[in-house]
Amino acid sequence: MKKLITTFSTLLIAGALFAQSLTGYDIMKKADEVAEPKTSSSTATLTIHSKKGSDRIREVIMKSKDYGDVEKSVIVFTTPKDVAGTGYLTFDYEEDDKDSDNWLYMPAMKKTRRIASSGSESEGSFMGTDFTYQDMGDRSLNKYDYNLLGEESVDGVICYKVECISKAHTEKDPRFISYIGKDDYILRKCEFYDRQDTLHRVLTCTDFTTIKGFTTAQKMKMENVQSGTWSLIESKNIQYDEGDIDDSLFTVAALEKGRIR
Repeated sequence: MKKLITTFSTLLIAGALFAQSLTGYDIMKKADEVAEPKTSSSTATLTIHSKKGSDRIREVIMKSKDYGDVEKSVIVFTTPKDVAGTGYLTFDYEEDDKDSDNWLYMPAMKKTRRIASSGSESEGSFMGTDFTYQDMGDRSLNKYDYNLLGEESVDGVICYKVECISKAHTEKDPRFISYIGKDDYILRKCEFYDRQDTLHRVLTCTDFTTIKGFTTAQKMKMENVQSGTWSLIESKNIQYDEGDIDDSLFTVAALEKGRIR
């Protein structure tokens, strides 16, 4: 019995030492490597809350497919009429040093525009929301330096608190703090700081559920604490790995022809 207790104690100490040895980069790397479904399909309600207190409601369709070396995703607005058919196509590459490819289709102009994955254009508002184009895709790990600031509870979940600082220092929000679940490495919250190092925006992920073993946030709210506005994405009808998704849907041509429904 004494030997068993001693062994158990040794394992606990080893586990604690391992946890302490994790760096900020290690934690963000693990978060980036959390298993995801091969295919995903859902609808969502997007609420855009103005400073005056009024709300604009948008409905969208979202689809994604993992090809191993690249993940392709598409978002198409279905209502209201003034934005219906607007689509955003993204290719996020597995290579850390390779920037994503992004296209925005505006049916009113009957034109597709390439959106830069970095620079001022990527930091612009995504369809009038408090999310940026950059927020809608993956951020390259190699473009940031990381510091583990400690641990903090978010909605009852113990999280690693990781500071992420842009190496370029040119972004509108060059520093952000990610709150990563200690047990599952899922993002729970993120605080974005502007160039004056003042809190600018806060992302909160809530209403978590598990679908086919994948932990999923059904609500993502981005609040601009400086302007008093916020945007909320509420996902519905989430389906993971429910049959294949036609590869041709992840193309500019599919956006322009209105094939994604």
